[in-house]
Amino acid sequence: MRLLVAIAGAGLLLLVGCAAHAGSAADDIEQQLRSSSSVSFYFVSRTEDYDYDARKIQSEASVQVRRSCGANCHNFMEPVLASLRASKTSNCLQGQQDLLITFGKSQLIYSYSGRQVMYEEQCYFNPASVHELLKSDGFFFR
Repeated sequence: MRLLVAIAGAGLLLLVGCAAHAGSAADDIEQQLRSSSSVSFYFVSRTEDYDYDARKIQSEASVQVRRSCGANCHNFMEPVLASLRASKTSNCLQGQQDLLITFGKSQLIYSYSGRQVMYEEQCYFNPASVHELLKSDGFFFR
């Protein structure tokens, strides 16, 4: 019984640690957004098996959106940051990149229908796709 409680406790600490790590990445991104004046989105629509880096995503993007947000980029991107904060640290699965978000010198690369995000070589997973946030009425016009 004690072993079971110890294992459950360790699992809970692991989950809390993962959530906190995603939160610290979101906090770091929020700080960077405070000094950015625009955010760019590059959407890729492919059906085959592919593995793109940021440069290839930009060149292959079927839709590109640049949003000037002045000193309010961190407010504009709050729904995306909330999605990242709700994500769990995960292993990086290669391929299927479908969205690149750039701001300043940083970037977020989304894959697997917007459910996995890579930031600074660390991946996070959220079962709720970021694409649903971006498709919502008024996101780009807030």
